[in-house]
Amino acid sequence: MHKENLDTFWYWINERHRIYLARQTGGEKPWTEDRILREYKFTNVFRELDTGTIWLRKNFRELHTNSESYLIFNIAWYRLFNLISTGKLIGWVNDYKRNDILTKLQLNYDCGIPIFTNAHIVRGWPGELKFKSIVAVMDKLWEAKDRLYGEITTISTLKHTTSLFKEFDLIGGFLAYEITSDLRHTSILKGASDIMTWANPGPGCRRGLLRLTPYLMGDDHAIELMHELLEMGHNRLGYHVPKLEMRDIEHSLCEFSKYMKVKLGEGRTRCRYNGG
Repeated sequence: MHKENLDTFWYWINERHRIYLARQTGGEKPWTEDRILREYKFTNVFRELDTGTIWLRKNFRELHTNSESYLIFNIAWYRLFNLISTGKLIGWVNDYKRNDILTKLQLNYDCGIPIFTNAHIVRGWPGELKFKSIVAVMDKLWEAKDRLYGEITTISTLKHTTSLFKEFDLIGGFLAYEITSDLRHTSILKGASDIMTWANPGPGCRRGLLRLTPYLMGDDHAIELMHELLEMGHNRLGYHVPKLEMRDIEHSLCEFSKYMKVKLGEGRTRCRYNGG
């Protein structure tokens, strides 16, 4: 692997988490001397620390631990919007009434109130309002919730679970993996056998890997390299960084790629951040 860039990868993880801890303990700005991390927005090393995931954990995962099939449905629809305000608008669903949900979303749409995240792209069907397309997906998820619970718990791997959600219209690999990553922190998938051996190598992750190696030969090669990094982390992480999983490696590669893009002045810069 490219030694200098590899050093930067581990530096990014160590420094980004140190910034998180400094903020949480009331440290004063600037939280870092790194100009890029001070001026541009990057997500946390650990997805569980991000605001949207914290909301989901507190309002869905922790409050409904004994409602497994309903938990699958509610986590899935939340990630299709991935916006806290929409999560609050619809709320926990144990009696699915699509017309009520459509009415609420239509009102927000008519008032110009955001419905979807701007952190990633959520697609609808051509010629139809996007939220109506997503409610149609919610219909299918509601019908399938019991089947999904059975199939997820029978095999109990992150890879298999991701493949199950990819079977639904408008749920691609990225969103399927996001839903799976939430389920990993519930009783449904907490014992998944591949937590430390598999992660979905999305486009951002691949870009990060290509900063470290001259070529990639498909998903298996990407997963092999991610696992190599996971093992390497035992000797490269500071004492302040908790143990990583494969998901954390995949996620960090994506953010590391964005960091390198700014560092090298490649293309458009990222969203500004007031960490100075």
